[in-house]
Amino acid sequence: MLGMRPTSIDLRKRIVTARMKDRQSMGQIAERFGIAKGTVQNIIERYRDAGTVNPKPQNAGRKPAFCGALLKRLERDVLDRPDATLLQLRDHVGLAVSLATVYNTLRRMGFTLKKSPCAPRNNIGLTSSNSAASGRKRLRALNPHASSSSMKPAQRRA
Repeated sequence: MLGMRPTSIDLRKRIVTARMKDRQSMGQIAERFGIAKGTVQNIIERYRDAGTVNPKPQNAGRKPAFCGALLKRLERDVLDRPDATLLQLRDHVGLAVSLATVYNTLRRMGFTLKKSPCAPRNNIGLTSSNSAASGRKRLRALNPHASSSSMKPAQRRA
């Protein structure tokens, strides 16, 4: 279940005492304290294996690939070379991560992707004439035998 909290330390100690000193079965302990038998078993095994009734630390999730010095280095690289590609930034940092990881890290740091002003313009012209209808009217007026530069020529019906 989501949001479940570990069993209290006091209850864990009482469970271990009931098992070790009172020699109660796990089923009896579970019924006595109103918890699942599996929980009792896990607490007893934890005590036997680790010598403590304290719960295991909860996993905080996957550790970030960029942290500490690598994070500062990545930030410095972006500020020094703002036109560098994700591939170049990754290679310069020297970490074997995906480009998506570099991108997501930069986004979390507050950097945004900007189009390069020195990129060549797209020279593709208009794909329809100015006299063509627009919107919904245009959809009804489509000629099944017509073609555009981005489509294969339509097959003529005989």
